[in-house]
Amino acid sequence: MSKKKTMAITSIAIVGLAAALLFAASVANLLLVGDYYVKIDNACVSENEPSGGVVNLGSSEPYLYKLGAVNATGDKAEIEFGTSRELRQDAFIKLDLQPIRGVVGWSEVSEDALPANVAEALA
Repeated sequence: MSKKKTMAITSIAIVGLAAALLFAASVANLLLVGDYYVKIDNACVSENEPSGGVVNLGSSEPYLYKLGAVNATGDKAEIEFGTSRELRQDAFIKLDLQPIRGVVGWSEVSEDALPANVAEALA
């Protein structure tokens, strides 16, 4: 095979792989960054099954929440995060998101501490 064909095939493979990774990251909300807010609905919590030694790319926490979230600029996303315990019903939670890593921390906040756009969206 000629050197030009090899370079063309390699280039196409790299572009395809990059596109697939970006698509997978966007589907899993792995490109989100900053603070997002959720209102806890314990009907949306599931118990996370132990992986039995298998690598779990999701959360290894025992409780898994999948909730609609909003940031201060009004951007909305469905975010999945794990906790070590079931959270208080209707509590407002501030999630700290980082690219690729997803949710790296959370804290309960009062309704008064919510940005105006967030309070309207989560009401």
